Amino acid sequence: MNRTKLLLSTAVGMAFVVAGPTAIALGKKQQHNGQKAHASVSTAFLNAHGFKAAPSNQARKHSSLKERFLVETWGVTTVNLTGGTIAEDAPTSIACKKACTVVTLNTAEVLSYYSYNQVGICPMVDGYMTNGACYFSGALSAQDLYRNETNQTNLSVGAGTHTVQTYLYTLAPAYLGHYQNDYHVYE
Repeated sequence: MNRTKLLLSTAVGMAFVVAGPTAIALGKKQQHNGQKAHASVSTAFLNAHGFKAAPSNQARKHSSLKERFLVETWGVTTVNLTGGTIAEDAPTSIACKKACTVVTLNTAEVLSYYSYNQVGICPMVDGYMTNGACYFSGALSAQDLYRNETNQTNLSVGAGTHTVQTYLYTLAPAYLGHYQNDYHVYE
């Protein structure tokens, strides 16, 4: 297990051991439209335990961006997830001629026999969690069979070669069915 996986798994596991089952209910906040937000893995907690915060000097004006290319990864076999963090796809290199923004669109079919189990889709660019990564989207249920989990995130980075990869985090054992990750690169 590499350092990134170990740190994420340990940090998230410790957060739930300390906070217990009420962590999810307490983590919800009211959004402007009155709907409750989904609980997420605490990015501040993860940053304090080895993950890097997204660089603030990489902000870009999004209205002038044009899509340059798209990288897709996918899988079609069932994978047994033991709980914790697992790499969903292999690391993929992308090259930006100038500063660019990577927008991720992720879909994964997940099944669990544990009623309290949740899943977070965690896209990363160069070891940085993208904006909106690892949000839990509700408890999984065996009654739902495979449920489609989705996520859309982004991160602006400088010119050069970058590595993109998506991880899944589950609280308990689960099964991963089909998945697809789209990495849209805008300059």
